Amino acid sequence: MKKSNVGDRFSISAFLLLSLLCLSFAGAMAANGLKKGSSKAVIENARFRYEIAANGNNLHFIDKMSGIDYLDADRVSSCAFVTKAGREYPVSAVSFDGNQLELTFAGAGVFARIRVKGEENYITLAIAEISGSPESLTFLNIPLTLEGMPYEPFASCALSMNLQTNVLQLPVLQTHLQATCYQRFGMSKAKVALLGVPQNDILPVIREVTKNAKDIPFSGVGGAWALEAKEGYGSYVFNFGELTEETAGEWIEMCKNVGFSQIDNHGRSDFFRFGDFELNREKWPDGWDSFKRINDKLHDAGISSIFHTYAFYIDKKASYVTPVPSEDLDYFKIFTLDKPAGETDTELTVKESTADISTITGMFLNNSTTIRIGKELITFSGVTKTAPYRLTGCKRGVLGTNAFSHPAGEKAYQLKEKFNRFVPGPETPLFREIARRTAEIVDRAGFDGVYFDAIDGSDILAGRENSWYYATKFVFEVAKNLKRPVGMEMSSMHHHFWNYRSRWQAWDRPVRGYKRFVDIHSAAIKLSKGQSSIRNIDTTLIKRTANVENGGLMLPLQLGWWGHESWNPPQVEPTFPDDVEYIACKMIGNNAGLSMLRGFDEKTENEYPRYKRLNEIIRQYESLRHQNYFNDSVRVLLRQPGKEFTLIQEPGGKWNFKPVRFQKHRVAGTDHPSAHWQVMNEYGPQPVKLRIEPLMSVNSYADTTNIGVIGFDRLPNFDRPEAAKGVTGELVVSEEKTPEGEAAGLFMATSLGQVPQEASWAKIEKRFEPFLDLKENQAIGVWIKGDGNGQLLNLRVANPRHIAHGARADRFIHVDFTGWKYFELVEIESAEVSNYEWAPSFASLYDTYRHTVDFEKVDHFQFWYNNLPPGKTVETLIGPVRALSLVSNTINNPAVTIGGETIVFQVSMESGMFLEFRSASDCKLYDSKGGFIRDVPILGNIPELKTGENKLSFSCDSPGEVNPRVQVTVISEGEPLEN
Repeated sequence: MKKSNVGDRFSISAFLLLSLLCLSFAGAMAANGLKKGSSKAVIENARFRYEIAANGNNLHFIDKMSGIDYLDADRVSSCAFVTKAGREYPVSAVSFDGNQLELTFAGAGVFARIRVKGEENYITLAIAEISGSPESLTFLNIPLTLEGMPYEPFASCALSMNLQTNVLQLPVLQTHLQATCYQRFGMSKAKVALLGVPQNDILPVIREVTKNAKDIPFSGVGGAWALEAKEGYGSYVFNFGELTEETAGEWIEMCKNVGFSQIDNHGRSDFFRFGDFELNREKWPDGWDSFKRINDKLHDAGISSIFHTYAFYIDKKASYVTPVPSEDLDYFKIFTLDKPAGETDTELTVKESTADISTITGMFLNNSTTIRIGKELITFSGVTKTAPYRLTGCKRGVLGTNAFSHPAGEKAYQLKEKFNRFVPGPETPLFREIARRTAEIVDRAGFDGVYFDAIDGSDILAGRENSWYYATKFVFEVAKNLKRPVGMEMSSMHHHFWNYRSRWQAWDRPVRGYKRFVDIHSAAIKLSKGQSSIRNIDTTLIKRTANVENGGLMLPLQLGWWGHESWNPPQVEPTFPDDVEYIACKMIGNNAGLSMLRGFDEKTENEYPRYKRLNEIIRQYESLRHQNYFNDSVRVLLRQPGKEFTLIQEPGGKWNFKPVRFQKHRVAGTDHPSAHWQVMNEYGPQPVKLRIEPLMSVNSYADTTNIGVIGFDRLPNFDRPEAAKGVTGELVVSEEKTPEGEAAGLFMATSLGQVPQEASWAKIEKRFEPFLDLKENQAIGVWIKGDGNGQLLNLRVANPRHIAHGARADRFIHVDFTGWKYFELVEIESAEVSNYEWAPSFASLYDTYRHTVDFEKVDHFQFWYNNLPPGKTVETLIGPVRALSLVSNTINNPAVTIGGETIVFQVSMESGMFLEFRSASDCKLYDSKGGFIRDVPILGNIPELKTGENKLSFSCDSPGEVNPRVQVTVISEGEPLEN
């Protein structure tokens, strides 16, 4: 490869540096720092110049073309640091010796030489020597002022050149260049490439680097090549084991039904087993040869096929587990039998302490109650916490193994388990065997891609701090065994994964708050700092980031997973056409694909007619997306977070969009203040359009079926309060009674204003043992006395972490009133949760938008505050919290009044039904599954939505004894776009 004159520059810099160091280095260090104008180390090529002071502090990182210094100079930063005995030490001296950068860490007694080599378009830094036995060495550390976004003219990136080198950020557009190596994995081979180029050149240069990274298995279809491969722009449906040679034709039609061109084949026990990949021979009698014929059929129809595995995880029915468990199965702890164990014994006595052993297991927990002794697997249900240490409640010869007698002194291995599956030891032949078999099946069956699910659980192998290494090691093993490279996706992301990624980044499906979730998703996939994990993102960042065409990873984008939902209160919101149009607009705006878990087959469409309607929308949008039908000016508008559009076909057949707005409002009863509200129409005056949904009602507060959750006859046993910085909170029993004459609690909180108002949270928690069973009582009834200060009160019930993902059910009350009010809280909060910042434990988007509470196993209740006014103490009186049962209700003749005009719909509607009113000739009633029931006649004139604020009110006849609860959506439309 052609060399630049970077070596000459190194020599000159080194000569000057060494000359100056010989004359004044000792005196400068004695003076505790170099004076201005003293020597410095320079690393540069034709594109950038990196300068380091002789004391190791970063000085400059300059784009030579523009002269802009991109080093973050707001804070002093060292070019390198080491960790030794758990303590971090910055570099104390830097010098050049030929082409080697010498780093001295005086406080740690560590010395390192870094070999610096200049190529035409990049520079490499490799470990040449290290002494002093540090645990880790960060040999590149350059914080930048870059945002890591595509609109910047300059791009910088540190690229790992092998498995031993951990780079802090994901490629491509980085904001902090940092590379680290570890004693545990070997430091001698660590190597990183340093790039600083005009942004238009970054991918071509990365391709050059990648081709020369001999220790990284080459792909050529992912990473730097992904934007050029159409595979990453496709959309796929999921197959969980129904695709056979006989049904291949049906699956091809299913793909056409939604306009998709890919199928993701997600394994499970009755399809193919994770670990040994054994196919169900009843459906696929020739094993993977059967699937090769299936994939050939799909390819002939223009459909590609993805092999979806749980990475290195092993099914409990796999051949590595039964009938003889592999000795390579990984384990948490080794016990030693203290006494012989007969083959029927149900207790095992061990020498080592069992005090820290838990019997709680779950999908996302790193824990197991399975032990291996020789060729036998045994489960236990209890442990003793003091000597003699015993595993009790043992079941012998489980998972198809045989029970044996075991002598004292034999080893018992507590197997590692997560996602209800075992794992191989990461340094064992079995780990490599599973990777090799993955590649073999991809090649043999002709798969076009592979999805490494569950690889986000790599922390089970050797702790979270080492998960990057072992997850990468597994992907490397697969990649180097493939005969032909294929696109890849993973359920997590590490630096090296980018080389194989064909698209970025599917999240699991939401079941409520769809539009806000899509906004957060479409913003998060643009971020370059690795911040696209599951968390709340502030509104400002969403608006700024979602509008960008692509992100810092420069990969095709993906907005799945997705699954249509039907009526299933109180935790799941039914999917309506505007929800699907919302995500479909973002797909066109971002040229992003979708992946559908369910709801796309004919059988499901027949059962849920609403799905057929939704799929027709997706198919039309996908067709236009793949045609690149709309220009960039339209796509920019479609990307805007919070902005809604609907697809229209104009006279002559041209497709276009017009802006729309769907404004939902929940009415908690015809006599409730919520029966009157205001709606903003940002468009011209127009006849109102509506959707009306009768919701579930609840039994009365005094009903005998209610369950008491929190009472205040005495102060409940709450845990110690927690709060944001500068916020304090306290809950005490009040002397004041509720309007029902019952004891009340006083929840007080004060914010000193040290955090933003929307981040001023406080919480207090009560735990239940045994669990509280609220399966038949999923709503909440509570009396609240407000002080009018505007604080947000959140009443939450939740599961333990090992059940239902630790799901939570949040219900909000805005305390913008004074005096006592009774509240019936039913539906679970979703989008509004993201308007606030909460405790770190409250950060998961999945908890807000995806997970559903198992109401049969509620283990804690929490009161939360947020939105506390700074410098004030708020006081909210809370009556007994009762869990109420849901009741289906019927409303008759719902009516909406706007500006003195009332429209009455002559219909009887049950909870779950919905009415769509578009015009006098287009007013339809649907059942809870979206099936059309009948056209609905109207009485009165159609009210007009004027431009600006409109006052609305809702009324209806309700024969029931409970409050009629209704959701009314007001729909307004603008003029078609000009394009």
